[in-house]
Amino acid sequence: MRFALAFVCGLTLLTACDVRESQRAQAGRLEAEWTGADSGKISTPAAAEWCAERRWLEIRAIQGDTGLAMALYPMDSIESDSYPVVDPARADSVRPSASLGLRLFSQTAVKGYRGDSGAVLLVRSRSGRLSGKVTARVRGVPNGEQVRLSGKFDRVAVLPQERGCIPEPHDSSSDAFPDSTESAEPGGGEVD
Repeated sequence: MRFALAFVCGLTLLTACDVRESQRAQAGRLEAEWTGADSGKISTPAAAEWCAERRWLEIRAIQGDTGLAMALYPMDSIESDSYPVVDPARADSVRPSASLGLRLFSQTAVKGYRGDSGAVLLVRSRSGRLSGKVTARVRGVPNGEQVRLSGKFDRVAVLPQERGCIPEPHDSSSDAFPDSTESAEPGGGEVD
């Protein structure tokens, strides 16, 4: 009886491990490498979030202390397209476009880079998952050091964005949020 119970428990644990391995295999991944003033690479799970109210898509991957994030600004909804990498300050107003940020930890400092040229090629499958490639030149903030970055991502699921997806106030001269007595516009947060 103990042997049978141990066998069933072992089989249950094995099945649970297989399910977790299967989920990991289905999770989206991003692989990227860069050369220039710094060089390195990452290969890690990736996440994507869509902000319907502001019409932007964030794809990000973090491995240890290294992070890569892309913000894509489509015309209206997430579509397969080529998104030119532009300076982040202009990306929202020059659609379709993309902005890119790379964070690295060196032996002596945290280094930040932002994209100023290149492209993100995005492909959206029938299931809604995202795949694509990125090639970009990124420059160090504030020193301007250059790095060439290339990478690819595959099977990244898109979720509604829960943080940072706040519509900008209608009055651009004010930093205040709209009055709480005003009716809020419905924002389903669903992927188009």
